[in-house]
Amino acid sequence: MIDLRHENGRSVCRLYGRDLTKVSLHDVGPTITFNLKRADGSWFGYREVEKIASLSGIQLRTGCFCNPGACAKYLGLSHSDLLSNIEAGHVCWDDYDILNGKPTGAVRISFGYMSTFEDAEKFLRFIVSYFVMKPKFLEDRYLLKTKEFPFVEIGGRYLQTNVHLKSITIYPIKSCAGFSMSRWPLSSTGLLYDREWLLKGSNGEILTQKKVPEMCCIETFVDLGQRKLHVESPRCNEKLQISLNENAEYGLNEEMDVYGQRYKVQNYDGKVNTWFTKAISRPCTLVRCSSSNYRHCLRKGGSEDLCRDLQCQLNFVNEAQLLLISEDSVSDLNDKLKRTDSRDVTTEFHEPAPIDTMRFRPNLVISGAKSYAEDNWASVQIGKGTFRFIRWVQSMSDD
Repeated sequence: MIDLRHENGRSVCRLYGRDLTKVSLHDVGPTITFNLKRADGSWFGYREVEKIASLSGIQLRTGCFCNPGACAKYLGLSHSDLLSNIEAGHVCWDDYDILNGKPTGAVRISFGYMSTFEDAEKFLRFIVSYFVMKPKFLEDRYLLKTKEFPFVEIGGRYLQTNVHLKSITIYPIKSCAGFSMSRWPLSSTGLLYDREWLLKGSNGEILTQKKVPEMCCIETFVDLGQRKLHVESPRCNEKLQISLNENAEYGLNEEMDVYGQRYKVQNYDGKVNTWFTKAISRPCTLVRCSSSNYRHCLRKGGSEDLCRDLQCQLNFVNEAQLLLISEDSVSDLNDKLKRTDSRDVTTEFHEPAPIDTMRFRPNLVISGAKSYAEDNWASVQIGKGTFRFIRWVQSMSDD
């Protein structure tokens, strides 16, 4: 663990306790307490490590292990740090594993009489797989294009089908209108700039169309050439242009909780917030995602699974980086709704308005598949991009 390094040479593991460079390995006990660091020097939270370990079939202990004094000593937490953590609401067993850039606890593994060498090997492979940054072999800005014919994975094999990618839609501001393109770059967060911004209310609540229907009238477009986000609303006389360059128009940086997950965000101020306040007729602040902690999500059937690999991040999405929907499945749903309504003899028959595919706010729309065939796909390869399926849509989205 001591020798593990990221691709840039930075150490992965920080071990606590005695200086292992000065003692014999035979004098080291069966418990190892540590934290893990990213390639940029920031910390992986111990809760993040615990959740991924659990999903990988590894049981370990995290936190301060009922010894807050030793915890503060080895983590280098000062008296003011401890007070600040308490003021932030940190208590035992919560999810505040990183506060003000410092870990509030650690990870501990223990070996006993029944432990084997293979157990240790499995744990090292686990760390290398999920927490060691390796060289990138694919470009971050690969272009995803419509009219490409995906290969789909069924039963461990990739099969060529008649399915094609019909549309690509990007939603820069969560819950606002998106825009469609015939091609668009991929990044470590999914489609470049997708759901990278959101609006929060005066009390810090996340604003969506469920609370603020006016948000559906806010139209967006990202001009990659000009590096600007263009926004317009029927309630505002002037269109808004926001630079895509970081630190261009930001106010304060802060950590923010979005549906139980923590993000580092950058707040806008001045005319940007004035414009959005007028557009939705309530005070609000535009924020931009700068980084997010690991999140786990649900696979088909309701079981938990990983939602990212080491080089992937999530913007302000509900489940995973991309939402894919089949035009053929939605067409079948509309047919079933018609038949259901026509059999209702208690009311006068009125043909229901068809549900539009875009009602689900998908990023990718495919066409040419059998209805609900995508439910059995493990992954899909579109051009050079491979996308793993997490779960199917269960409700209308205001994401």
